[in-house]
Amino acid sequence: PQPASAFGAFPAASGPASADPRASPRPVPARASSPSLPSPPPVRGAHRHCPGWFAWSAITVLCWSVAAATLPGSAPTKRGPSREHVDALFFVDARVGHDDAGTPAQAEFGQLLFANGTANGSCVQCHDPEQFGQDRRTHGRNTPALADVSRQLLFGWDGSQSSLRAMVQRELGAHLMLRTNESARQALSDDPALHDPFAAAFPGEQPSLERFARAIVAHLSRSRTSGRWDRYVEGDDASLSSFELEGLSTFIKVGCATCHRGRNLGGASAHVMGLAVPYESEDLGRAEATGVAADRYVFKAPMLRHAARTGPYLHDGSVHELAEVVRLMGKHELGKQLSQSQIAAIVAFLQATAESE
Repeated sequence: PQPASAFGAFPAASGPASADPRASPRPVPARASSPSLPSPPPVRGAHRHCPGWFAWSAITVLCWSVAAATLPGSAPTKRGPSREHVDALFFVDARVGHDDAGTPAQAEFGQLLFANGTANGSCVQCHDPEQFGQDRRTHGRNTPALADVSRQLLFGWDGSQSSLRAMVQRELGAHLMLRTNESARQALSDDPALHDPFAAAFPGEQPSLERFARAIVAHLSRSRTSGRWDRYVEGDDASLSSFELEGLSTFIKVGCATCHRGRNLGGASAHVMGLAVPYESEDLGRAEATGVAADRYVFKAPMLRHAARTGPYLHDGSVHELAEVVRLMGKHELGKQLSQSQIAAIVAFLQATAESE
């Protein structure tokens, strides 16, 4: 069953998310655990052409195969990175020790404010709780998903904000016209349903933009998912299939994890888009806000934890298929032409990370 969260029940995955698409997967060698069996005689001279030697060799190989298949713990091993690599790259949950969860009463008021908004609109108009907090549309820039948003270190497509509270306050001003404390007081006055929840969240305090932003951050901080990916990172090797582990290994080997690391697979750094091969974009990235030439085409490396369920992709929402955006990023960010098998494996891995329990 899918869990309820700050964004309601998460949508179920469509179809087998990570089935190996190859018709004939390569056999995986058995673990190096073997019985004591006689070795074949050395191959010297006439022995090479001796029918008896061939018979002996065939019997010995057959015995080895049967024994290897029946020994305890001799099942084929899964293809995946070493635990050292996993711990170093993905174990850390960036904001787990310093989030801004607020109080339950503040989260309740924040949820109400998020849904009700003001006379100028509400957050849910673009950040649909049934779509991981997005609307699959572009409003200048692609609407970002808000599930697990509080676990990031940078916010906004250009990564120009390092505080979720500051980001929320900026968005309240840009989209709901809440730009002054007076506008916050007026919004509270206009909606009687907000009066008591605000008083419970901030006893004895007056409405302000900062308190509205704190409440919404408290609400968003309740959206923390957990699934097979977390269980794998925390030591459960059986949580991911062989093909998903192959995708994780490929994700690391080709260089994706250089930017998309941590438990959330990104959301912690910003880089020039088109570092290896220039990417054509009318959006200048962070330079749109700063006017600094060095910030041209700088965008946040987005969190990929929910990427399999939160298309379209990129800041402009121009790519609708996960496999295609993997191919494009391989080319433009890594300077690599990824093979179809590499892309399929990475997609399978990303589909696994998007599953919530």
